[in-house]
Amino acid sequence: MRSNREMQLRGSAVLVGSLLALSAPGGAAVPRTGPRIAADTLTAMPASGITKPLRAQRQVTQAPVTSAAWRKLTATGRWQASWDRATGVPSRIWGSGLPAPGASASAMLAEAYARAALAEYIAMLAPGATPDDFQLAANHTDGELRSVGFVQTHGGRAVVGGQVSFRFKRDRLFVIASEALPNIALPAAPQAAPRVRMTAAVLQDRTTTALRRELALPAAPVSAPGDEVILPLVADDAVLGYRVAVPVTIDGGAAGRYLAYADAATGETLAVRQMNLFASPTGTLLYHGVDRYPARPRIDRPAALAHVTVGATAETTAHDGTLALPDTTPQTVTTAVTGDLVAVVDKDSGTLATTQLPLTAGGQAVWDPSAVPESDAQVQVYLNVNTAKDFARTLDPGLALLDAQITANVNLPQDCNAFFDGMAVNFFQSSAQCQNTGLIQDVVFHEFGHAVHTGEIIPGVGAFDGAMSEGVADFLAVQITGDHGMGRGFFYTDDPLRDLDPPDTEARWPEDIGEIHQTGMIIGGALWDLRKALIAELGEPAGILLIEKLYIGALRRSVDIPSSLIEVLATDDDDGDLSNGTPHECEIRAAYGRHGLRTATGSVDAPTVVSSPTAMATVTVTLTGLNTRCAASASGDSDAIDHTDVIWKPMGSSTVTAGSVIATASADLSMYSGQVPVPTDSTLLYQVHVSFKDGSGLTLPDNLADPFYELYEGPIMPLYCTTFEDGDPLAAGWTTGTTDGSPSPWVWGTPTSGATDPHAAFSGTHALVQVLDGDYAPKTSSFVKMPPVDIGQWSDVHLQYRRWLAVEDSHFDQAVITVGGNIVWQNASAAMGDSSALQHIDREWRFQDVALSGHQPGHTLNLGWMLTSDAGLQFGGWALDDVCVVANTDGVCGDGRITAHEGCDDGAGNADAPNACRTWCQLPSCGDGIVDDGEQCDPGPTGDAVCDSSCKLVNPPASGGCCQTDRGGAGGALGLGAVALGLVLRRRRRARR
Repeated sequence: MRSNREMQLRGSAVLVGSLLALSAPGGAAVPRTGPRIAADTLTAMPASGITKPLRAQRQVTQAPVTSAAWRKLTATGRWQASWDRATGVPSRIWGSGLPAPGASASAMLAEAYARAALAEYIAMLAPGATPDDFQLAANHTDGELRSVGFVQTHGGRAVVGGQVSFRFKRDRLFVIASEALPNIALPAAPQAAPRVRMTAAVLQDRTTTALRRELALPAAPVSAPGDEVILPLVADDAVLGYRVAVPVTIDGGAAGRYLAYADAATGETLAVRQMNLFASPTGTLLYHGVDRYPARPRIDRPAALAHVTVGATAETTAHDGTLALPDTTPQTVTTAVTGDLVAVVDKDSGTLATTQLPLTAGGQAVWDPSAVPESDAQVQVYLNVNTAKDFARTLDPGLALLDAQITANVNLPQDCNAFFDGMAVNFFQSSAQCQNTGLIQDVVFHEFGHAVHTGEIIPGVGAFDGAMSEGVADFLAVQITGDHGMGRGFFYTDDPLRDLDPPDTEARWPEDIGEIHQTGMIIGGALWDLRKALIAELGEPAGILLIEKLYIGALRRSVDIPSSLIEVLATDDDDGDLSNGTPHECEIRAAYGRHGLRTATGSVDAPTVVSSPTAMATVTVTLTGLNTRCAASASGDSDAIDHTDVIWKPMGSSTVTAGSVIATASADLSMYSGQVPVPTDSTLLYQVHVSFKDGSGLTLPDNLADPFYELYEGPIMPLYCTTFEDGDPLAAGWTTGTTDGSPSPWVWGTPTSGATDPHAAFSGTHALVQVLDGDYAPKTSSFVKMPPVDIGQWSDVHLQYRRWLAVEDSHFDQAVITVGGNIVWQNASAAMGDSSALQHIDREWRFQDVALSGHQPGHTLNLGWMLTSDAGLQFGGWALDDVCVVANTDGVCGDGRITAHEGCDDGAGNADAPNACRTWCQLPSCGDGIVDDGEQCDPGPTGDAVCDSSCKLVNPPASGGCCQTDRGGAGGALGLGAVALGLVLRRRRRARR
């Protein structure tokens, strides 16, 4: 039977990244001929049906939420939250707390309070689940802070990574966290034969065959499948789906160790994750150790807890390297690199380094292996794993792995890397570029830091994250050495591999998110800055003691880098109430803030439509979540704002006007107001930047695909408007459907939840949405159309409405607005082919102005919204509210005055000469899709095989040709139909380009 810890590692997919990203993309060893599996990134295999990359980092947002469950909680006190962008569940909720008498001392009472809170707020913490789906996993106290964690199940199966947890201090529940997976739905079984459960032997045979094939490791040992689990497949901004799977592991030796999830019905590999992230007479045995790296002078160090023989007697050295001798006569000591706490394995030759040394009573024997680098690496790894364990014991004496023997694989036949695979630390050979990583102290400390991280995680409370682990492993190494430069000597120089206190630019969230080691420098740098601040305030002994306490708190309860801020504050707290601060809140927030990690966010209030001429409009920025308790702190106010400015540009322009500073408008420094110029009869795009004094910043709006707010100027008259509060628009002239005839997902309703959906309507209670509180389906195309709008003689007509849109890069999924079937707006693309990832994710209701004139002939507009999806990533789709079609009253077609939006206007002449100036005040032209006088054809913007670019037929028919059908019989009708079909197909092909 597996231990609880082993099941946690397997069920939660705990995997540790390698030291570097040098041996292979993604940062760790991969099979030489197999697929590229990035370190600590779950990679979907073809059998899963998922073609999009799965997320490497959990993204969170502090966007305001107005759901019923959130309103119920905030009615009890002061609360804040950060939300998982992909799942929509609250990553962390913290604040003034709820009373929980007796919870700090009583595990039973704490569990009862936690279960009650879970049941009360389950719709927010785990949408689609029930309280019975959660099983108690931990009820842990360190004497001050009690953590109660529950793991998620579904239909009796564990949900990989799913958990909800609660923090109590001073008899108050003051932090809630959720990594629950929402709305679990399994793929429907094939309609053919019902599923037949395979025997364990058959399942193991099939999983072994499939996994060896997928990873190109034909002889690697594969474990027996574990119990069935629910495997979530999660991308950066959405849950792609769920699968029933069984976990298996495969050991590829130097190619790495992998955890895989196999389909429980077929044995095919669904997803893979890399696990490489490595009183009688006495005398004293010493090993000649490196000081950081071989180029420095060496230091003799005790061979702690080493297995040796004295003569023919087996013995184990003491922690200080001493061993008992039978008498005072000279003895021969045989030693190697195996001990109580570490066993070294040479992965190149398979031969362990060993030596025989003379030792006399009271004397010392020193093993100097430096003449043979491969043997030297074995000895140095033995020494430094023991050193790392000694240090970790000062952090947490109760950490179970400290007393267990860990395997250290040395001299792996690759270079420039090292990794920890969940069970062993692993170190590579040297090359002309890189030193043997077993000879670098910092590297050994770093890899063991991964073991400390995984060992500290409280089940159901914290969770493993690769970038977080890289950063905290770096920090463990620099704590041991006291030097912020980690990995000196790696490239045979004194330069550090990574510097947690760089002389120039600090790593910041989110702009420096990237490869996991790079991302890890954000948390590593924040912890080093906090260490410096606490030492400066408290002195070195007390400061180091406190940073170690906060560090362990972060390891135990964080699920990623952003969540660690709240967990460090919770560890520092002294009264179970985070709304009133913590003893060292200012130092913590200052250190994190310099790295872009803070709880502040903001909203912008400005006119959307200016109907009367004016030179300037007021833009007001309101910041929420700002910390105001640290203004007088010696460490500095982490949320102190240096300046707030706004930049702008006209619609359609690529030239951005340099920002103007927005003045403070409130005494508490949370509101700023400024002016932007108002254009004439056009739309202004603008963007707000908040610059903090620590060098980090906040940009609004928070949408990389549409990063500018809109402001429209012009005298307007409503032609059609609705707020969706007068009843279902689908029963009042609006129409909806799908291109394949399946039921339409569009719904008139009250939005309440969803990772990328609004949690409330923009105005009133109702909105028109594409899938209420959920994501659009893959490989579908659905639309909604408003009733035809009579625009009369108005020649400058606009759509002005509120939108909350979440859609993938348009290389994959297209969200469009159409007029008369013509696209007038479409979501953006990064234009990088299948690497495009410019997702359009609105985090608020956005005003949008769309010019409609000139896209549909006549005086009636047919306006619609459509979304077409591929088989991959899905989001919330369209949500519409406060829709208006308006006319700019400066532009009237038929008054004889040509305004800015008209191509012509001959007044009453329109009726007499419709082809001279059209009735919508545009001149006829070849390529507009309308056959005018003098044109034989007009296919649209370009010519084609039937109609050339001068609107002449390429091969005009003779008299009685294709369009003469009076000859009767099938021939004439077929000829006309064939030509018409050809034109239709050609137009469809053009539209697809």
